[in-house]
Amino acid sequence: MKKVLVASGTSAHKLEFAVAYIRDYLEKKGKAAEIIGDNIYELKLEETKPDLIVTIGPVNFTTDIPLVPGTVFVTKIGMEAVCDEIIGKLYK
Repeated sequence: MKKVLVASGTSAHKLEFAVAYIRDYLEKKGKAAEIIGDNIYELKLEETKPDLIVTIGPVNFTTDIPLVPGTVFVTKIGMEAVCDEIIGKLYK
């Protein structure tokens, strides 16, 4: 199963909202994925091993894992388009 890590430097509430929204959206589109959330400043990518990272906040790390900017989950404008981008990158 694919794994998406939502990494946020903002409030836990916004992180939980993004995780739930992405999970629900992917389920509605028939795409199976594990969606997890973590603090962007405390990431342990070698343990988590995500297939894709959605970032909410500044990115202060480098990785070969595909990144998708997730600021839209703060503004709540354009969330479906970002979820479609996530699907596109996960299921090429």
